[in-house]
Amino acid sequence: MKKNPLEEQILQTAEELFLEKGFDATSTTDIAKKVGCNQALVHYYFRTKENLFMQIFAQKSAMVFECLKLSKDSDFKTALSDFIDAYFELLMKNRKLPFFIINELIMRDDRRQYFRKKVIESPDYIAYYGVWNMMLQKEITEGRIRPIELSDLTLHIVSLLVFTFISLPLYSDFFEKDETEICTYLNHRKEAIKELIFKGIYILPK
Repeated sequence: MKKNPLEEQILQTAEELFLEKGFDATSTTDIAKKVGCNQALVHYYFRTKENLFMQIFAQKSAMVFECLKLSKDSDFKTALSDFIDAYFELLMKNRKLPFFIINELIMRDDRRQYFRKKVIESPDYIAYYGVWNMMLQKEITEGRIRPIELSDLTLHIVSLLVFTFISLPLYSDFFEKDETEICTYLNHRKEAIKELIFKGIYILPK
């Protein structure tokens, strides 16, 4: 059901504050003040801060999951490149998401359990993981890729991408970069990560 404009504004403002400050440091008073509404309205629409947070957490979890979707008839290298592009684009649009993941997913067991049940154990995720693994094993069997577990490959990619954005404040502040320069740097990092991953797993012809 479509939310009304005020409800959407509360949700968007809460997302901004949760990403910026984290769940514990954000209050419904903070959210209401930034929206410019009565705190009672926040509770009216979402009942509790936890309910409000979980809506946002579910949205972000779904966005991460979407990156796994494959284009029709993709070969493995193209699919892998598309995955990196999709995940990178997600982080470009949500640059504070890595901090959010660290604060709310890595540091909190209840968030991890929610993510596991709603995403990792979902039939769609299991099916997608199976397709990815089948494609990877085919590449390994046919001698194009060195033996590697899909979980290891995924961790390599995600850690490289996430750390790029975690370290971004250091890059922008220490070297006094403007937004145009930051975007150029980020796109350079994306291509560098692709090159590193591909060179690391693909077997060069003799």
